[in-house]
Amino acid sequence: MSPQEASTLGIPDNLIGQLGDYRQYPPNIARHFPDGVSWYRSDQPWYFADVMAKDENVKRLRESDILILSGSGLSAHGFQQGKMSEEYRPSLERSQEVIRDHLGEGKWVLGICFGGQLAVHAVGGEIGRLPEGVTEAGWLYHRLTQEGKQDEIFGHLPEDFSAPHFHNDYISKLPSIGTRIHTAHGDIEVVRAETLVVRSGYQDKDGLKNPDTEYIMASVIEFNNGAKLYQIQPHPEMATPEKANFLVRMNQWLGKDSEMGQPYYENALKVPIGADFSVTQVIPNFVVAAQRQLEDQRGITFIKATMVQNIFQYLLK
Repeated sequence: MSPQEASTLGIPDNLIGQLGDYRQYPPNIARHFPDGVSWYRSDQPWYFADVMAKDENVKRLRESDILILSGSGLSAHGFQQGKMSEEYRPSLERSQEVIRDHLGEGKWVLGICFGGQLAVHAVGGEIGRLPEGVTEAGWLYHRLTQEGKQDEIFGHLPEDFSAPHFHNDYISKLPSIGTRIHTAHGDIEVVRAETLVVRSGYQDKDGLKNPDTEYIMASVIEFNNGAKLYQIQPHPEMATPEKANFLVRMNQWLGKDSEMGQPYYENALKVPIGADFSVTQVIPNFVVAAQRQLEDQRGITFIKATMVQNIFQYLLK
């Protein structure tokens, strides 16, 4: 976010680095944390390239109890295929190292959209990409798998539910059972990899395509040291009445004829009648379960921290 944009929006100079850009993923995610969870540090930048550029920033990140990875304008598939620019490639490689080491300590990770793709790829999964020119956007329908219905993070969702999207890439394959991952804390092994949520087909400008193909929309990967990696493709942090079509509104280029076109864009702005926004609960469910795992593992009880609220009033509407 430039100083000019911040000034127009009435955002104080000292918060520009914390809000990042117009997507504002970190504070939007943090809005759904349970009361008492500490998430904000004025001396820690949000933008991943700035975090990964300095050892002291990475050290603070490694000390975190829980790692939540947000969406991004970058392509995880491009990174997987070796097509990422040198401006970002080193930061993404270091990000994956931090992810693996976090799991190596028995900690839990939640990856949303790009963040989930990057994390799954870091432990042996594969990323696919929708056909050239296709961007899935807006509220799309999903189905819980049998494993999803029984999961402690996703099991609260109705069997069929909708959630907001904005993506080109997706998880095409989870790592195989027995995959060994090298971390700074020793090797760990995948003992379970399950799809929790699927979508039948994908949506392009002409309607639903590949309806007989189930696409992975959420998954869980467990390791032999108690660590878990949860991945979700839609954006639970945006599944609120005020943010329901935020990502679409902030990306009006989608309506260009050279992209998805105006009819698709206008349809993507619509929120389904009766949408219950229950997918937002994935975030607090994950935080509570991850805390409980660490308490059991370490024999400690988390000290309640004061939530920093002053950022929220400056979020784009």
